[in-house]
Amino acid sequence: MVRDMARILYSCCGEGQGHSSRVLTLTRALTNLGHEVKILASNKAFQVLSQQLPEVQEIPGFTFVYRNNRVELLASFWGNLPLLRQRTAVIRRMTDLIEQWQPHLAITDFEPFLPRAAHLAGLRCISLDHQGVIPFARPPLPLDQRIPATAARTVVGLTNYREAFRFATSFFYPPVSANRNVQFFPPILRERVLRLTPQPGDYVVVYQTSTSFKQLPELLKQLPFQFKVFAFEREGQDGNISYFPRSDTRFIEEVGGASWVLTNGGYTLMSEALYLGKPVFSLPVDWQFEQWLNARYLHDLGYGVMCDNLQKFPVKMQGFLGKLDHFRSNISRENFFGNELALSRILDFLPNQEVRLAEPICQAR
Repeated sequence: MVRDMARILYSCCGEGQGHSSRVLTLTRALTNLGHEVKILASNKAFQVLSQQLPEVQEIPGFTFVYRNNRVELLASFWGNLPLLRQRTAVIRRMTDLIEQWQPHLAITDFEPFLPRAAHLAGLRCISLDHQGVIPFARPPLPLDQRIPATAARTVVGLTNYREAFRFATSFFYPPVSANRNVQFFPPILRERVLRLTPQPGDYVVVYQTSTSFKQLPELLKQLPFQFKVFAFEREGQDGNISYFPRSDTRFIEEVGGASWVLTNGGYTLMSEALYLGKPVFSLPVDWQFEQWLNARYLHDLGYGVMCDNLQKFPVKMQGFLGKLDHFRSNISRENFFGNELALSRILDFLPNQEVRLAEPICQAR
């Protein structure tokens, strides 16, 4: 039961599908409970959210540069330098909005400017994203991951800024000391995923964030499977590969009917595939530490296999195919549904609220 309507200012990172998916899911749940939510989003997230929600304002946001399935850190830095120089003006526009609209709470999904504006305006802010696990995850690092790991942890540290609490949605849970204002919980899943009844299909779904992975088709042609590929802006049939646009609306339904999934190391598809019971073969993008980390935990937890060296692709794939039933068994024992917990923790930070859901945000299977 909600006592009073609250106003919430919610900012969203523009890179990757997961940020906008979480923001859309939670915004709909909050508005269904009677709260008013304004969204600040950049780049791809603005394009997605502005078509589905009424109160979305465009803001500048950082981007990555990809070449040959690799994040170019230096090129990304130089590409984002103009925005770094404008940060004071961006923050000022946000503080002006806060002063005019008088929200009760700010939430950021890996967007760096709203926490700073909220601090200046005296507004309580919380963060809710997946990147919040990165500073706490400390697996042994190979030499080629040390620089990307340092860069990723630095970016997360700079993005977080005096939030009242930090929440992270994840399928793995690094240890956190009891005195930290940090909490992890299972994935926040969109309604289309939750409505699916997964089936054990005879094909494989392939997805890549970047279209620069030019070697991918030749790797797939070596395998005795039918592949549905959502990785390039093309359509048609080529041998055992069916190509679909990455924006195809049938994508998640195809995942629900697949035997297994081949993807990079992106968190969103990994978590959705695991919820649907699908083992994952992960080819993380080079120099993208978050993807490497997701793939490392996927491998260590027995949900799939990580292949971060294409020369090892045949051996890794052979091992993966020999353990599909083992992976499915491991996945079936875990909880990959965190929607209700996420919503209840947000409600904890709103004024005069009873943390009791009249209806679930979305029912799990």
